[in-house]
Amino acid sequence: MREQLRRLLDTAELPDVTIQVMPLNATPHPGTAGPFSLIGFPGPVPDVVLLENLIGASYVEDADGVKTFAGAFERIVAAALSTDDSLALIARMEEESRT
Repeated sequence: MREQLRRLLDTAELPDVTIQVMPLNATPHPGTAGPFSLIGFPGPVPDVVLLENLIGASYVEDADGVKTFAGAFERIVAAALSTDDSLALIARMEEESRT
């Protein structure tokens, strides 16, 4: 586990990576409804949402649907620990795993 925690800390240093930890006591958030990937494209190509499950995948492409998932993502981010607090927690856990 220590190596996994170290890998998270190393990966967090990359410019295009953000790591946030969702605490067990977080306020209710839409992340519990199931996984989704919000995929943004540059330029005129509209964003889409990817939904994957045991029998396949589907895409949400309409603007209102994508907006719903974008709002859900914002609420998930708000419920999680800040990036700094998340990395501090991971660092503490990594340090504690050494003893």
